[in-house]
Amino acid sequence: MGDVDRMLADLSTGDGTLDANRPWRYIDTGESQFSKTAPSPVEEKMIQGRRVFIKRDDLLRLSGSQISGNKARKMLAINEVPAETFPRCIVSYGGPQSNSMLALAAVVNFKNRELIGADKDPFQTISEEDISLDLADGTNFSKDIRFIYYTKKLPKFLRNQPSGNLFRAMSLGMELVQLTHQEYSDLFESNWGGSPDPPVGLDPPIQGDSVWVPQGGAFQPAVAGASLLADEILSFWIEAGDGRPLSVCLPGGTCSTAVLLHNELKKLQARKIVEPLDIEVVVVPCVGDSAYARRQMMSLSSQIGEMAEDIPIILQPAPEEDDQFETLNYFTFGVPNKHILETFTKMRDEQGLVLDLIYGAAAWTVMLRHWNTQLSADLCFDPHNPLAGREIMYVHSGGLEGINSQLLRYKYEGLVANDEIQLPGKKRKE
Repeated sequence: MGDVDRMLADLSTGDGTLDANRPWRYIDTGESQFSKTAPSPVEEKMIQGRRVFIKRDDLLRLSGSQISGNKARKMLAINEVPAETFPRCIVSYGGPQSNSMLALAAVVNFKNRELIGADKDPFQTISEEDISLDLADGTNFSKDIRFIYYTKKLPKFLRNQPSGNLFRAMSLGMELVQLTHQEYSDLFESNWGGSPDPPVGLDPPIQGDSVWVPQGGAFQPAVAGASLLADEILSFWIEAGDGRPLSVCLPGGTCSTAVLLHNELKKLQARKIVEPLDIEVVVVPCVGDSAYARRQMMSLSSQIGEMAEDIPIILQPAPEEDDQFETLNYFTFGVPNKHILETFTKMRDEQGLVLDLIYGAAAWTVMLRHWNTQLSADLCFDPHNPLAGREIMYVHSGGLEGINSQLLRYKYEGLVANDEIQLPGKKRKE
């Protein structure tokens, strides 16, 4: 039985037909390994006097859908399901500029192109006028496999002129369902930490052949991509680490990638090497605070059969010894901030490292606050200072497609000039 067959084995009645008594369809990757995708490269940089290994997941590209970054890891398994056996409908929810939303739209678009033998750019878009009409009257583009996405009612400016990830996802055929804030809250916000299961009040659009994907892609198939990432990191560090302690840092939204990577690294070390290496996963919350991140990760850890308390280290908004410790906080998600912009500009101009403004630049702003912390004399590893005295690897999660729409928000706040925004057909002024 092949990888994809194993993924779909639990969807049938045993004779290969779908079980009509199961309203939602589930994908289980089991212990599958996917080797078609080449490892993302690791670059070494000196950043403010410290060596950092940059794991360039932003350079990943999945075959067909062309998804990159963090979402390439999460969607790796479903991207490889053949179009003929792919679920007839994918259902998810979240914000109107979600990276996960765009990734799912790209996968579904890829599968529809496979069905008709098309070989077009998955991000080839239709006109903004057509997208606006689609939002206004509820019409949809012809397709065999559907992607339905629930979100809160869009603000007027976004309904009138869709932009960014929303525009791209709609051009790929996504069906958008707008709910009132109360309807959205009743359906999707009743469980702290989220749930892998569809809401009780939500019926599958296609009985027995609809797959539910929780917000941010925090679902079982994401394990396959996390396992591959863990294998790449461990293999690299066995060769290059010389036994040194390593903190693997990554930004966190739902923090699902951090949890899965944490668990997969432990499992791989137990299987591959006699003496485990000192590798810790450190997540930088970019949505909510440390309490929110902890709830999210404990919930997911329990859902995948691990101990709820066995989760990655959460990087605090500032080290305790910092004079500004009491006043430094995490950033409000998606809200333009001059400190984030300074980090974005500095990393781009001095390091040649382009970060997105929602996750990457926000995470690095917090990380740099911890840059000069010292290792406690009586501790080998201090969870309060997880960067002290250790090598650092940063997993670049991608999300670069949305930079221009993010910069537009900074422009509206008067923080950037027009020259900084690369509109279609325009090059950024050097």
